[in-house]
Amino acid sequence: MRDSHTAGVFAAAVVAAGLVLAAPAAAVPVDADNLAALQPAPAALDDMFAGPGLRNPSLTVTDRSTSLQKYVSTEKACVGAVYPGTTTAYQGSSYRGIDTQTLTSDVTGPVRVRVTTTIAAFPTEEAASAFVGDTAQAWQNCSGEQVNLTLAGQPDEQWYVQTPSEAGDAFAVRTNRVSDHSTCSHVITSKAAASVEVLACTTGIMSDQAVRVADQVRAGITG
Repeated sequence: MRDSHTAGVFAAAVVAAGLVLAAPAAAVPVDADNLAALQPAPAALDDMFAGPGLRNPSLTVTDRSTSLQKYVSTEKACVGAVYPGTTTAYQGSSYRGIDTQTLTSDVTGPVRVRVTTTIAAFPTEEAASAFVGDTAQAWQNCSGEQVNLTLAGQPDEQWYVQTPSEAGDAFAVRTNRVSDHSTCSHVITSKAAASVEVLACTTGIMSDQAVRVADQVRAGITG
């Protein structure tokens, strides 16, 4: 049986969280028709993921989407815990627009990095915060689960969800993708009328990179 009290505490903490950061000069309001403007530039993230075996990640955009991601799984309720921007997480919510960007490093090297950022626009700040709170509780309910995904035209994937926790001004869950032996950190937070999801995966060392990417996106949102 899941600890519903613990889940509620996590969810309430995420809804109430606020990040105190100085917004950069280029900060822009949330525009449901131009969420791509809020996506992080690949070069701006390279230093976050540089390390042993990958001194220069040279991240490049390898995928862009303005649609929800549809993944088939027998563990449907937990798909949103391992991938951002999914139908299972956003369908039925009040989101008004969504933009997902995936960056990857050189896939031929010994250490590889993939960063997926999903930014969604909601009608109000309260709606965005409520969505993050609901998502946080859903992730808490998936703690310890194995999630098997069927992807169209791609090999099936197997994921393991670890115990979620608060991460600064966000909510995060550590996951493991068996197919490429990568460790991932999945973060969700909000600012103004937008939710921000970041999934950072590496076959190297994972620390707080996903939180730092999310903070960078939030710093570019006014409100």
